Amino acid sequence: MSDFSWSTFLTSLVGSGVTAGLVVKGLSGHLADRWLARYKNDLGKEFESYRDMLEQKRKRVEAELSHRIYITQTQFDTEFNAMKDIFAALGKLRLRFNGLRPSADWTPQDEPGKSKVIATRLQHFREQYNAVVDTAASLYPFVAEDIYEQLEACMRASFIETKQIEEAGSEALSPSGYAEGAKQLEKFSTAYFAAARLARERFRHLSVVA
Repeated sequence: MSDFSWSTFLTSLVGSGVTAGLVVKGLSGHLADRWLARYKNDLGKEFESYRDMLEQKRKRVEAELSHRIYITQTQFDTEFNAMKDIFAALGKLRLRFNGLRPSADWTPQDEPGKSKVIATRLQHFREQYNAVVDTAASLYPFVAEDIYEQLEACMRASFIETKQIEEAGSEALSPSGYAEGAKQLEKFSTAYFAAARLARERFRHLSVVA
């Protein structure tokens, strides 16, 4: 009996194509497994990224909804019209404030002339100031507290300016008078724009419900 040779047996199998088929099949399976694993990994990363994006969006929506204020159409219209009327009067007062102490180029040099200019402008300013006070007081129930605080700051600066000019007389148009006027105008303007900013912010968070 001749000796059995494994090398000869394997060589014969390869030559016959049996082992070649098994090798190709095994190699194909191995490549498929690697591709599938990489695909699952990429898909997992994409899913995580998408989930994070949805979570961030959900948090933004919840934050916006938590700051929403739900009111009826009637309430919205009432509050909107109240702010519209108040700022219409307040805007006119702001224009009066800017011109209350006229530039030196437009100021008469004689004392009687200065006093006349001051008295005329002060009268117009006081009339507009009273209109603001009346409007704000009558619409107070429909104005948010933080906005009304800024409106009061505007009215306070206007009142102080009026009193200072009344007491100073023609000296209201002196360098020191202009300096005092500038202080009150700055206080008025700061509160005015703060009130406008708060009003815009509030209406942005209002939602009308049926």
